[in-house]
Amino acid sequence: MQKVVSLIGKEISPKIFLSDLVNIPELPPDVKVDNEHLIEEWQDWVLANSIVANYLNILLVLTSRQDFPFTIPAGYSPKYVQDLGSFLQAISQLSTEIRIALTGAREDLNRVHTGMKEVPGELVTMAQMMKQADYDLFLILFPDSFKKIESLVNNSLIVLRKPKQNFEQVLNLLTEIDFLLTVTPTDQMIALQVSDVKTQWTFLTELINELAEQAEIARISFLYQFNWVLQGMLLPGMPFDESIRNWIILFLMPKIIELDQTSDLLGIVTGTYTDISFQYTDEQIGGNGNLPLLTDENIRKQYLKEFRYELPPVAVQFARLALKRHDEFLQLDQNRQEKYE
Repeated sequence: MQKVVSLIGKEISPKIFLSDLVNIPELPPDVKVDNEHLIEEWQDWVLANSIVANYLNILLVLTSRQDFPFTIPAGYSPKYVQDLGSFLQAISQLSTEIRIALTGAREDLNRVHTGMKEVPGELVTMAQMMKQADYDLFLILFPDSFKKIESLVNNSLIVLRKPKQNFEQVLNLLTEIDFLLTVTPTDQMIALQVSDVKTQWTFLTELINELAEQAEIARISFLYQFNWVLQGMLLPGMPFDESIRNWIILFLMPKIIELDQTSDLLGIVTGTYTDISFQYTDEQIGGNGNLPLLTDENIRKQYLKEFRYELPPVAVQFARLALKRHDEFLQLDQNRQEKYE
């Protein structure tokens, strides 16, 4: 290996030189990108987007049959239900918060989907520049390339913090309603329907939390190591030859491939979520305001039959969509290493 001269005058190899210049950053164990859980589970989680809207509408119809106050157990202080004297008002509160959360998430996830589509192409450009550009051009282009990717990643991924908070807030409300119904005399069908909505919302919350967590980890780890290269290696007068260039590629390429995978995964998951929202969920939650006000039992039965009948074909439709997108991701993942080689 060719020798280079360090800033303190020692003749050493490039790897030792770089280690002396600044310690190679190691991310903490809890800041390691691990997409496997999301890859395995997202298809099941994302279906809850349509199912929860259907279940909520059934619950709203059932709620129209009766209203009652909650029974509050001794020593328990409710935190999330605003009107403890009216189950109907509590479910109306729930419906409003679910609509706000789902609508906001669709907008935020669509922003992630749009922004992350550009990242893989920028990463390929960066990889080509790292390998081919001469040193003077490299010093100019690498920071600009990094800043463009940094802007795309930051602007796209930090928006996932908001839906995470909104979904957890709805889950807290659902959990409290579900608990209060265990001690409040009521129709068993209502209690079971609340439990069903809670189960589906839990899946959605897991999806949003996993997306937000992996997005934040990918963002932090990418910026952490690339900033280290910018601050510790691209210095005026620093020795730079083919061995240093190859070392930079060896060090950064795994992170580039990792971010490329994450951007593809987030893009496919968020794209599927927004497609389901546009095709079904938005209309279902946007037009359900009249359901708690129904007074005719025959009309109630008609609505219940309609909602229950339409769910199986809708679930199959979106399951097929999710499977198709999952297969597309697996194909991208299979070709990823070859693309960068």
